[in-house]
Amino acid sequence: MTAPGALPRPAGLPDAPPPAGGLATATWSVPHDFGGMTSALLRRSRILAAHLDAPVRILTYSPGLDVDEARRRLTRRGDLVDGVTLHNVWEDLRDLPDEALDPRGDEAPGRRPRGRRGELTREEPDGTGGVRTLVFRRDRSLLAVEERQGARRTVATFTRTGRPGRTWPSRRAFHLEWTTQVLPDDPTFVVVDSKVLIRFFASLRDVPSLRTLHLVHGAHLSTDAQDAHGELVGRRSRMLGVLADYDGVVLLTPTQERELSERLGPGVRTFVVPNSTELGVNTALTGRDPARGVVVAGLHPRKRIDHAIAAVDAVRRRTGRPLRLDVYGDGPERAALRALAARAPGVRLRGHVPGAADRFADASFMLLTSTSEGMALVLAEAMARGCLPIAYDIRYGPADVITHGVDGFLVPAGDTESLAAAIEHVTGLDEATLVPMRQAAVRSAQRFDDARVAQRWAEVAAEIANRPR
Repeated sequence: MTAPGALPRPAGLPDAPPPAGGLATATWSVPHDFGGMTSALLRRSRILAAHLDAPVRILTYSPGLDVDEARRRLTRRGDLVDGVTLHNVWEDLRDLPDEALDPRGDEAPGRRPRGRRGELTREEPDGTGGVRTLVFRRDRSLLAVEERQGARRTVATFTRTGRPGRTWPSRRAFHLEWTTQVLPDDPTFVVVDSKVLIRFFASLRDVPSLRTLHLVHGAHLSTDAQDAHGELVGRRSRMLGVLADYDGVVLLTPTQERELSERLGPGVRTFVVPNSTELGVNTALTGRDPARGVVVAGLHPRKRIDHAIAAVDAVRRRTGRPLRLDVYGDGPERAALRALAARAPGVRLRGHVPGAADRFADASFMLLTSTSEGMALVLAEAMARGCLPIAYDIRYGPADVITHGVDGFLVPAGDTESLAAAIEHVTGLDEATLVPMRQAAVRSAQRFDDARVAQRWAEVAAEIANRPR
């Protein structure tokens, strides 16, 4: 039964036809404490496998990833489902028999370093002032040594008895051989999420079986940039320099796509595909405490959680309203924010909580105070549950998701006084005003439905397949 005041989930779209070739996503690793990028690629893999009825391979390249443990962990979380598989270049190398390493017949077995219990990699000086990486099998025998020689890295393998085996003249050659072997011969669409792998996949332009897409997860322009040609974030200039070698570049919001296209010109194909979120949660849109707010974010300087705490505390002091703000997340700012929250009655740091997005179903408003975002999927997660967003108007996301005064509120970025004023306004609204806004927020969130996003990915793949490289 639909909860009072809630909107039913819209009728599902027909499943999108699968791309002509296979699907894959490329990332460096899947660590225990992964953040938004990895969460997004795992969700994308699940929805593409389900809605496009096509297998999705997650390709990883870190020698330190314990793939068996990662598969168990991701399966328990529901991230690895039927049709989604996890692969790793080093794990496949570990599984090879000694004969497949082409040991040199004139080389006798030798004593090699051995791994400690559970150790997969170790770094040590190479004798020339650099560092080399030792990679071990699960039986603790030395599998390979990756030597860094200037900008190039060579890979040399060893049998279980210590005999020298195959070598690759560069990390690129090593990764290329495995990538083309693990993927089918038919044209395969590879979405590259990790910045670490941008240059590698850009170099595969001439591999006929690959169609490459780079997904930009974060802002490429600095917060101070005045226009599309302004200062870039970090090493984004390296990224921009190779995007023309991709079959397509995917942005999460129309605003970022427009600014990137203006900067790079017509030589780069760009597409907009947002991240998706769970809809149809059937939460009640009436009867919520209008003074209850929530923040779901990592406790990092970029998120500026201190702004949210300060604004809520200012409204409480000015109006006497019993405001409550629950902050879900963890990170390096935890200690400082805990001290700040201790002086702000009603503010509670809840730490990392699995499924924290469900907390939006009980809150009246949420706050987003970041310096920048790629899309801020958290806005859609909140709106899908009828929680009204109050967000800094930053690059990128909020203005592409929120219609000010209709389904949420935008305030000037970094302006805590305006943020407090918006909180004061929202917490002073009556039920008759709030419920239509919550309904509008739920409707807006339908743009991020899994089926719609899967359909958009299918359209992008079809457009790339039908255009000359």
